[in-house]
Amino acid sequence: MTSITPSNISLDSVLEYNKIERTLISDLEKLRRFSQKLKLTKSIGLIDDVLQRIEQRTFSIAVVGEFKRGKSTFINALLGQEILPSDILPCSATLNRVTYGVKPEVKIIFKDGNQEQIPIEKLNDYVTKLTPESEITAQSIKEAIVYYPIPYCQNNIDVIDTPGLNDDQNMTEVTLSVLPQVDAAIMIILAQSPFSQFERDLLENKLLTNDLGRVIFVVNIWDSYTPEQTERILQSVKNRIQKYVLERAENQFGKDSEEYTIYKQKIGTPKVFGIYIKQALEAKQKGDQNLLFQSGFKQFEVALEKFLTQERGVILLEVPANRVITSSKEILTTINIQESALAMKQEEFQAAREKSLAEIAAIRERQTTEFRLIDGAAANVKLLVRPLISNFSTELKQAAEEAIRDTKIEPREVKNDNTKKSLANKLSKTVENALRHRTDKISQKIQDEIQKGRDKEVERLQDFAQSVGQAITNIEMQFVQVEVSSNRKTSAAAEAITVGLSVFTGFGGIWSGYRAAGVKGALVGAGASFGTLFGIGMVAGFLGAPITLPVLLIGGVISIFTGGGLASKIFADDLIENYRKNYTEETLEALDKHIREQRLEQTIDDQITTAFKVLKEKLEQEVNALLDNTQKIITELSDKRGRQEAMTETERQEFNQIRAETQRILGNAQRLCEQLTEIISV
Repeated sequence: MTSITPSNISLDSVLEYNKIERTLISDLEKLRRFSQKLKLTKSIGLIDDVLQRIEQRTFSIAVVGEFKRGKSTFINALLGQEILPSDILPCSATLNRVTYGVKPEVKIIFKDGNQEQIPIEKLNDYVTKLTPESEITAQSIKEAIVYYPIPYCQNNIDVIDTPGLNDDQNMTEVTLSVLPQVDAAIMIILAQSPFSQFERDLLENKLLTNDLGRVIFVVNIWDSYTPEQTERILQSVKNRIQKYVLERAENQFGKDSEEYTIYKQKIGTPKVFGIYIKQALEAKQKGDQNLLFQSGFKQFEVALEKFLTQERGVILLEVPANRVITSSKEILTTINIQESALAMKQEEFQAAREKSLAEIAAIRERQTTEFRLIDGAAANVKLLVRPLISNFSTELKQAAEEAIRDTKIEPREVKNDNTKKSLANKLSKTVENALRHRTDKISQKIQDEIQKGRDKEVERLQDFAQSVGQAITNIEMQFVQVEVSSNRKTSAAAEAITVGLSVFTGFGGIWSGYRAAGVKGALVGAGASFGTLFGIGMVAGFLGAPITLPVLLIGGVISIFTGGGLASKIFADDLIENYRKNYTEETLEALDKHIREQRLEQTIDDQITTAFKVLKEKLEQEVNALLDNTQKIITELSDKRGRQEAMTETERQEFNQIRAETQRILGNAQRLCEQLTEIISV
């Protein structure tokens, strides 16, 4: 297998990424066998966790936009074949996930948990709104997984077609629900009417509350535009996005804040591509590379692949690479101790054993203290968000009152029962939008406090990680009479623990920042985007609760205005201002009742507890793996000495082989990590 060295690493394509990943898998599997041989039980579990994550890893790309923007045509161009239904009507009514399969087929996953395999030719009958029958069927479907032998998807890439936004409220919710789970979101907009009011709202209040760095904008250009017109349109789109971004950042952080300055520096230029989408699909179907280049699609594909591998893939590669380093060092330490301990005099061994067990006991005691400090940090975050929760009801009522007050009502709208129903529907949508805006803002502040609190704990735990690393070094030195660089060994062990904490419990940028620029770099890495909790599957697995926070705050409140509630309320008084007054009173009463029922303070407290509990669990897992394995080795060596067993020549040769291979694996992984750091730091 090709070795990983700085001279032959490239992350410009998914193929190159997969090549590196396969090498890491092979190395981890070897280290697992070595760990089994050395009885490093806890390390085997950690290696298995990483291997499982790699096996389940896919790059997922969601294509979003208003209806009739060319989403399905764009996806068909990306895949190179006309697979998804494409029609002039807004037809996609479910999430359609295209993934690799040897033969074309579709798995329908229903909302009730049932599944059904169907021929791909029947897809339109299930996932579209082209007929009344298919529209009814689509309402019961959670997702359609389309398996197809597409080379593009063969490299663990899933492409998700979403229902058209602004076509139907339920369909819009379906689309928004998938955004936190994807690696990249491609937003399709039309050249002749870029940024409708709905698209601007989507950008400002959905995409910017999450992570703009993962959003790629595609402007669907018609054949009638000249190159000069196209360039002007693209520049206008970039300028408007930049304007919205900075306005949002100023509102979120304050223009004079350090966070605003950091964000402005890191946000960079929005990713905007102009593509003749129909032309691109035609070029793919004909295999016409010149036409594909003229359409602008080839340039987009190169940029997308580079984004997935260099900007997203680097973070994903850090996990197995650092596990390789951690396990390699533990294996080498174990071999050194075992070889030396059996050759020591009894009194020397006994002294080394007692000192080593004392080191382990001291670290375990300090770990208990660290757990209490983490609990204290969680309690502090709860105090910080309490005013936000306390003011939540007031904020929402104010937003609702302002929305109702500012909505223009014509005399004809209160003329009879039918017009009043229409007016109530209009008001409910206006209030719903206002509540979404206000709730997004509040929930983002709460989420930011949780994230900042956890990041500070990861930073603080650096000292504890160093202590654990020093303890392991001290134990090895008790048995191995050689010159060692304690700084080097300590930092390596500490690095292993910190990687475990930061990569698994927060955005990879935290650890990338540590490696690139120390502690301050970590804060830049973690705080450079609005939504470090947005969209990272590996993070969601460990910190799922806070991600649901905006949904928690919005979902129930909005239900007040749907499904026959206030939307159909008819008031007796025909006078406009009395109608407005009555509607406001009913709205505020319903809001107040709903918020009381939600028990938000307890719910958010529980989410904060979960966030910090995850940190404790990962800390315990990483530290105990090192301590338990080391203590077990010392105990077994003591038993061997009691039985007067010596190391055989065969065992010595096997240890030498394991050592040589582990050193090779370790060197390659260390060089890989150095290059990953360089890529992130650019």
